[in-house]
Amino acid sequence: MKTTLVLSVVLAAVAAKFCPGERNGNECRAGDNAYKCSVFFENLTPRRKLTWIGALPDALKKAKNKAEAKEILGADVTEESFNNFPGCQASAANARCYTTLNKQRSVPLDSCDRNLINTSGSETIGDYLCKQVRRWKKNDSDFKANGIKNLKLPFYYSACNGPWEPVTNGGTDLYADEDLCCNPDGTFFRCDGSDFNQFC
Repeated sequence: MKTTLVLSVVLAAVAAKFCPGERNGNECRAGDNAYKCSVFFENLTPRRKLTWIGALPDALKKAKNKAEAKEILGADVTEESFNNFPGCQASAANARCYTTLNKQRSVPLDSCDRNLINTSGSETIGDYLCKQVRRWKKNDSDFKANGIKNLKLPFYYSACNGPWEPVTNGGTDLYADEDLCCNPDGTFFRCDGSDFNQFC
């Protein structure tokens, strides 16, 4: 009985992590003299406003080489630029993330392009995300019956150990242009019912 209780506490602590690489409750925020840009699921579960999808430059660790990293970020952004941010100005981190993520926000979810979310390009962005949604919602009876519709994908930034803040432009928060819709089996479909690419 005692072993079961200890195991339950350990599993609950692991499940409660904000992000996969979280240490000491840091929420995978940017470190000293650094900034990060991230994308989340918004209100995926009742207990979390934000559920982690991925961040830059962290996602670049999955890239196989510099050419692949350049394909994900574009030629003008480097991994090193995220870690050389001595001014630590929130407005500058917001502007840099807006510039980088504004290009990503309009990528269709049926795309096979490599990006912040789908670094391998071996499946559509939507299918990749829907697999993540299914992992989070696998015990949710409503999801098992109906899937999920119109899930928002907001972009955030963190600067110099600061909290995650919405990326904005003129006071408007930045979101992916297309909401995410998933079938109960963890596959993507277009929320408006239109045709979409299913294979990469």
